[in-house]
Amino acid sequence: MPDVRKEPPLDRQDRAWPQYSAAFMMALCLSMAWTAMPFVLSAMGGTNAHVGYAPAVNNLAYMIALFVAGSRLGHLAVKRTTLTAGMVAFAATATMGAAALLAGSHGGGRAWIWMLVLAGGGGGAAMAFYWPFLMSWVSADYEGVRLNRRLGRYNGAWSSGGVVGPLIGAWLFEVHPVLPLFGAAASVLLAQLLLSFGRHRPVHADVASRPAGANEIACDRRTLADCRWMSRIALFSACVCFAVVRSQFALVFRGLGFAESQFGVYLMIYALCNFLALVAAGRWAFWHFRSGLLIAAQALFLLMLVMTIYGRTRAVFFTAAVTLGLAYGFAYSSHLYYGASASRRRSARMAIHEMVISLGLTIGSAAGGYLSEHVGLYTPYWFATGVVGLGMIGQVAIHVGSRARADVAQPAPAAGDIGAAEP
Repeated sequence: MPDVRKEPPLDRQDRAWPQYSAAFMMALCLSMAWTAMPFVLSAMGGTNAHVGYAPAVNNLAYMIALFVAGSRLGHLAVKRTTLTAGMVAFAATATMGAAALLAGSHGGGRAWIWMLVLAGGGGGAAMAFYWPFLMSWVSADYEGVRLNRRLGRYNGAWSSGGVVGPLIGAWLFEVHPVLPLFGAAASVLLAQLLLSFGRHRPVHADVASRPAGANEIACDRRTLADCRWMSRIALFSACVCFAVVRSQFALVFRGLGFAESQFGVYLMIYALCNFLALVAAGRWAFWHFRSGLLIAAQALFLLMLVMTIYGRTRAVFFTAAVTLGLAYGFAYSSHLYYGASASRRRSARMAIHEMVISLGLTIGSAAGGYLSEHVGLYTPYWFATGVVGLGMIGQVAIHVGSRARADVAQPAPAAGDIGAAEP
């Protein structure tokens, strides 16, 4: 059950506006670049497969870098690491823009396409040293309701960047195909400037280092482990759905007679609903440890896919965007909260969170590109439907098992015992 204790007042000296601002600008950069990416690759002469491979390589590089860096996440200085990662991301984004510009001046060519794809992979690897460290920086020494509020503000910051980024990226593409990429590079530089004002206290994210009484989680460790796995399934399914929509649906959308800017509106609606869900989840805690809500989110993913497959009008597609945004935001908030709660190695938990996202986006993008190119335009959405359906079966199995244990369980252990929860 959710914790209902009143949140203690925050330390007025513990200001995190530079981290929140940097998260906003980096999300703005990524949403601008990757919203326009299908159209940029198509203008460069790329195929449907290239449209899927570009985000797949980006996310695969991100996931590999997370594995490589995972053992050192708790030892590196967060501010220096995020700033260094940001500079690598700037170089990668500028290289992508240069590849698109050179392809236009040389009449296209596969070499420029793969230069862009590989540069995107370099940017993805850099983000493995950006997002987990930034999240660990923001959430260090917070627990319970205060952790939920802190993560809510952080989620609201980056998701608001995702609201305006798609519309700007699509509009810039209509002006010139390379503008979204160079605009994204400028956003990274501004994120670097803002983050340079951030202050980092020399504290550790271990549960043992938090003040007494900070651990305010009112559930047993088995319930936390069940919620972690159910939210992990929901987040993975959300990322597969989003990857398919972001990469392949752009071309289907244009093929139905809609303009690129209207696809930007589609993604902006998704991002706005995602933002609202993230902020609401961070503001209220009634959903904590109510695992049935995660199954409901999974059902919303299925509904979104059905509307995407059979829809032919903007009203249906925009309704699907609303559904995806709300369900994605709830899945993201759930996994982030359950993963961080009572964690002895919070930075490692953040890395696991990002790995789930990266794995879902990689599989969704790669499978979507391959199936669209070699099977059919709508096959990627049926693939995503299968993934979501299997995920729902797994969630129901975990939920039923958890309820069965609850019916016969002994009195729950004290809150202080929760730290031993399984991953």
